[in-house]
Amino acid sequence: MSERPLRGKVVGSAVVAGVAARAARETPGILRLGTGLGQLLVRWGAAARNNLRRVPDSGTRTTRDGVVASVADGRATIDVEVATDARFNALEVAADLQQRVRRALRGTGVAAGPVNVTIFAIESPPSAPPRPGR
Repeated sequence: MSERPLRGKVVGSAVVAGVAARAARETPGILRLGTGLGQLLVRWGAAARNNLRRVPDSGTRTTRDGVVASVADGRATIDVEVATDARFNALEVAADLQQRVRRALRGTGVAAGPVNVTIFAIESPPSAPPRPGR
């Protein structure tokens, strides 16, 4: 991805979610992204409470591939759910993912706010299928 920000384009939460999901898939030690269902339910509850209190929405939200992204005033808030490889230190993988997401966002022109990583599982990697003839 180019280091130059996009010019003359509106970057919303869908683009930010896609950028974050791609960064997660490319991070060593991540086996897969979550469904985002847990985060979506939490956010729906918060939105319902805010609606009852008449609190204005903080921006658009997109849930995609285990990522919930929100953009308000040119600043992104990102939540990512991942399963990590048991051969890696999960906390180091999460910290690496946060840095990779922040770096990837630089190219969008959207400032990175909080990048929250939830590790929903630490798993053994899938074994490779046996090769024919062995």
